[in-house]
Amino acid sequence: KLTTDMSQKRKPHWFEKFHWMITSDNYLVVGGRDAQQNEMLVKRYLRPGDAYLHADVHGASSCILRAKRRRTEDGKTETIALPDQALREAGTFTICRSSAWASRMVTSAYWVESHQVSKTAPSGEYLTVGSFMVRGKKNYLPPSQLEMGLAVLFRLGDEDSVARHKNERRDFSILDVPDY
Repeated sequence: KLTTDMSQKRKPHWFEKFHWMITSDNYLVVGGRDAQQNEMLVKRYLRPGDAYLHADVHGASSCILRAKRRRTEDGKTETIALPDQALREAGTFTICRSSAWASRMVTSAYWVESHQVSKTAPSGEYLTVGSFMVRGKKNYLPPSQLEMGLAVLFRLGDEDSVARHKNERRDFSILDVPDY
């Protein structure tokens, strides 16, 4: 007789309905799968301090690099500046999720701050669903290789395994660690 242990299914995170990745320094990058998701990403999830990434390539999705935040001593929340490494990795993600992947075209993405992205078109013009107006200077990233990887995430079940892996992917940019 075979018995199976049925564990409870976990609740998916909000970003799992989009294309997503975690950068090497633990920043979340989220990209839309279609025009409706691009619209939802920018309107609902783009926050002050986040970076909006896009590429001048047909089929490029809107991507967001989510900024980290920390509490100050007076209880307010401040945004931590986005590192260059995370911006480069998010730019590569943006390119790989566009039509540049299928055509094997090496190109670059750009990023802007969240306040530069708007749904307001110039007078007499109209923006379709999933399209946005970017005002101001675009920060172009260097051209990147079309490389993507795959990772398998494991959920730690017992307290011993949680203790063994504690602080493995700790982000020192949000800690107040003195420079030596």
